[in-house]
Amino acid sequence: MITKMKKKQLTYHSIDQGKLKILCDDLCDNISDLLDHFGLEHRPGQKMISMSCPIHGGDNSSALNLYTQGDTYRGNWKCRTHGCEKIFKASIIGFVRGILSNQKLNWSKDGDDVCSFNETIEFITSFLKKDIKDIKISKITKNKQQFASAVSNISKSKNTVNHTLADRLSVRKNLVIPAQYYIDRGFSEAILNRYDIGLCIKPNKEMSNRVVAPIYDDNHEYMVGCTGRSVFDKCSTCNTFHNPSNECPGENEKFLFSKWKHSLNFKSQNFLYNFWFAKDHIKKSNCVIVVESPGNVWRLEEAGLHNSVAMFGSSLSDRQKMILDSSGAMSIIILTDNDDAGKKAARQIQEKCENTYRIFTPTISKPDIADMTIQEINSEIKQYIERVI
Repeated sequence: MITKMKKKQLTYHSIDQGKLKILCDDLCDNISDLLDHFGLEHRPGQKMISMSCPIHGGDNSSALNLYTQGDTYRGNWKCRTHGCEKIFKASIIGFVRGILSNQKLNWSKDGDDVCSFNETIEFITSFLKKDIKDIKISKITKNKQQFASAVSNISKSKNTVNHTLADRLSVRKNLVIPAQYYIDRGFSEAILNRYDIGLCIKPNKEMSNRVVAPIYDDNHEYMVGCTGRSVFDKCSTCNTFHNPSNECPGENEKFLFSKWKHSLNFKSQNFLYNFWFAKDHIKKSNCVIVVESPGNVWRLEEAGLHNSVAMFGSSLSDRQKMILDSSGAMSIIILTDNDDAGKKAARQIQEKCENTYRIFTPTISKPDIADMTIQEINSEIKQYIERVI
């Protein structure tokens, strides 16, 4: 059955939630066979599987992350370029539904025809060789799930300190600062020094041949993670960002040569870039500027706007909103990129925050903030902010 996507069709209430949980766990236990069935190239990792998004048809080999481990919720996934999980639900059942919709109905964007929930369940039970009616949930299983959920919530609530984090001085010693790559893109040496933006030239390191942007804790003392941009252009042959003097990487190594890469175990959804500098300015002005990437922050800083934070992408997470809620801001200026993905991101932020903030979405003349001159920022953004705040 083919239907138009409606919110009520995304509910799972027609089937016992415990049975759906068992299906999700079984799919995760057989994830390699499932991905092979769909003919999907993927890269297994320590905590997640990475691949190009098979739902909207992207070519970024690390755009989609699928998490198959966990005590209470296995099969969570996220499309970091188009947010496909918001359309199909961020469970592995939603993941399968999205793939079926793409492969059977050529789904590529919200509003296209999708496979029904019933058709998705029929595929899953056939793949697993199970009948939904025969799945039994024992009392022991229910109690175990409840206990695991309680333990997980208690663990998450603890405010533990990681004593293995590198301090800022150690970070700077391992980078060539300022990074020539960004000087060539028009950023000042002063701003790159302020943010410790440097090139990693040490071979065999995680960020080797990448320009690294460290992410610090709220006190600007320890690095909680970093993000690195490849210094190489996109290869027209393999679509990765490798040294053009070398051969194209094999399929199992493509993930090493993505355009952007976060450091291992860094959870970008839990942080806002530049909050360590911006927090005092946000509190003083009662206003925060939300952008997509660190480069946007640097350009605004050069123009004298010191209350901007970056999301590391095109979606504001619940944890990031909690940080905004604690900042003292009363107004949000949304300055996402001037493209379809950026406009979609702006709508997502507005929907998440409109009940607690005054929201403003100025338009800009360039693709993103980093492409603008200081004069353009002064005339298009500063004057706008002064007028509305």
